[in-house]
Amino acid sequence: MRRKSALTISILSIVLFYNCSNPSSESDTIVPEVDCSDIILDTTYSKVLTGTAGYDITKASDCSYIISGSAGNTILMKIDQFGNEVWSSSYDELSGSHWGNSVNPTNDGGYIIGGNQNIIIKTDSLGTMEWHQKLSYSVAHYVEDVIQTSDGDYMVVGGVGGDPIGGDAVKGKAFMLRMSEGGSIQWVKRYGITDTPNNTFWSVVEADDGGFVLAGEKLQDRNFEFYDHFWVMKTNTNGDEQWSIESGGNLWDEARDIVKLSDGSYIVTGKISLSSTNLNMRVMRVSSGGEIIWQNNHGGGNNETGLSMTLSQDEDMVAIVGYTRSDSGSPFKYRIWGVDVNSGQVLWNKIHGGNQDDKAYGIVESFDGGFNVVGSSYSFGNERVNWMVKTDSVGNID
Repeated sequence: MRRKSALTISILSIVLFYNCSNPSSESDTIVPEVDCSDIILDTTYSKVLTGTAGYDITKASDCSYIISGSAGNTILMKIDQFGNEVWSSSYDELSGSHWGNSVNPTNDGGYIIGGNQNIIIKTDSLGTMEWHQKLSYSVAHYVEDVIQTSDGDYMVVGGVGGDPIGGDAVKGKAFMLRMSEGGSIQWVKRYGITDTPNNTFWSVVEADDGGFVLAGEKLQDRNFEFYDHFWVMKTNTNGDEQWSIESGGNLWDEARDIVKLSDGSYIVTGKISLSSTNLNMRVMRVSSGGEIIWQNNHGGGNNETGLSMTLSQDEDMVAIVGYTRSDSGSPFKYRIWGVDVNSGQVLWNKIHGGNQDDKAYGIVESFDGGFNVVGSSYSFGNERVNWMVKTDSVGNID
């Protein structure tokens, strides 16, 4: 998930500058200039990488990419523009069940990983763990996304396990948690309707005013198992709700990823259930004040889900990835959509995969204007593998 980078990397110039300035530090970190002029335009390929799944991908400062995922437990790897592994790190010394749901760059050149069940990991630029936080609440807190804030703290979001039947104040809620550098917890807040399980924030971005906008799912009634709403919520810097959009019907709808545009608006993607057997990818643009600017669905007659999104450098398009299948008996495949930012119309969409289940989880625009997509595949190995697809600027691979 990247797509949510706190760093700005320009691919319009030959020389890329990585801004590592931390507003809360006394001096700036100096990072050498990097020349990416030798990158071949519209390179395409597919490749099996280390691990059993890639869940998120983001750009690094030297024309390479960082992927978080799983090989039993959390892994982090760096690849070059051709998908060759530069290094990989695993964190098996951490107890419990954890995997790299999300990765985002930090102001010091390192990375922050959302490690699913209670785990947050901070690494240096080479993937070496600097510190970690294992949340010690009585109920598991599933970490879906972590970003560094403009003042150097960290915002952690996800969902709490358990069933809150009887009015439990913690179980089943979506949560936000603010941390300091080093992992000290400043505060945690939880959200959702009393007695309803499965409320979750899947993604978060920082707003221009220092608050946060979140994408998630909110269960409306515990008597309906799939009565989830596509949920977009804005808070102030302290996590107090300022506005909320809850969109959907009586089935399973959820918002999975969010990106912020330079004008202060947001684009959110996920899925909407048109019937119990027909899911469509949903994409929505929301103003800074919480008004829906446009919304659109796309899909066939069975299952289309948007899970991750990246904004093009010129902000004229978002590319969305997830998975699709043609009918209930067919395998899932990677699907990538190009969507016009101004209108919400689907410009193109492409499907990639084999004859077994393949699901795409993460995407980032590549330095050549194409897209790097990671996920999991049963089609290209004896067991589940971490399958990466590098497409051109309209989602094709040769």
